[in-house]
Amino acid sequence: MSRLWSITLIGVIAMALVGQQPMPRSSPATEIMIAAVSRDEYMLRGENFSRRWTREGTVAVEPLARLTPSGGWSGLPCSRHTLDTADGPKKCIAFEHQYLSKPHVYTVISADGNGAAVQGTPTVLDECYGYIGTGTYSGAAIRRFAIAANSAKFFAESLPAHPLSQRESVAEYKALKGLVPKRLDTTEKLRLFAVRLEGHKMIVIQRAYADTGNDNGQYKLVFAIGTLDGGKFHILHWKHNTGDEEERILGTIALKNGRQFLVTTVNDPEEQWFRVYGIRAGHLALAYTGGGSSC
Repeated sequence: MSRLWSITLIGVIAMALVGQQPMPRSSPATEIMIAAVSRDEYMLRGENFSRRWTREGTVAVEPLARLTPSGGWSGLPCSRHTLDTADGPKKCIAFEHQYLSKPHVYTVISADGNGAAVQGTPTVLDECYGYIGTGTYSGAAIRRFAIAANSAKFFAESLPAHPLSQRESVAEYKALKGLVPKRLDTTEKLRLFAVRLEGHKMIVIQRAYADTGNDNGQYKLVFAIGTLDGGKFHILHWKHNTGDEEERILGTIALKNGRQFLVTTVNDPEEQWFRVYGIRAGHLALAYTGGGSSC
């Protein structure tokens, strides 16, 4: 009887210990590789690169993160963040050998070019450990830029970020004037987009170098997200660095489980990376920042 009690006690302790262990992280095999796809090369390379469009049927391709089918984002082994670590360059070289050096097939999951098949060619690291490669696409037209995945089976159709014309955004511009000069320097040269994430209607305010006509710093670089209610603009997010960091919308994606995300690309004079915004506990939150390269 004592032996039976001992065995039972050991089993209870073992189960308790298992219950205290952290949940296992999804393996790379169960995660989806997400990539930025663009015909406008400036979108990924930023102000230091002259605006140039790829010919029809070809795109620039850059892996940006891994995503679980439930909506969890994780970074790549080579990014602007990992380069700050002692073994960062070594991780980048390993990523080049294990992933970048091989061809990959992606499917566009954002609105522009939805369903297009993108054939990414093998890529090598550049002098800043960046890995913007090239690819070809077929099956649908890509007009400007998009987001793609190496497996599309977990994704639903997503609504695009809708650019608002001056006629459509009279009330928004009137509300934004209340933010001058405390938040905004001026309401000139701003681009407004209507975005819906998981039932939440939001307005994205964007001002990048391309939006100002390369004004040599005359205007602040703006990226903000908010809502319009009762004639007032309520700020949900405001980018802090308005001097030399520009952030631009790449697109939105939607999972079949209902999760939706807004994906942007960010540049400053020395770095390039991505940000992803989503809804957490009913509120706008930064779901991921990472990827990219750094000099």
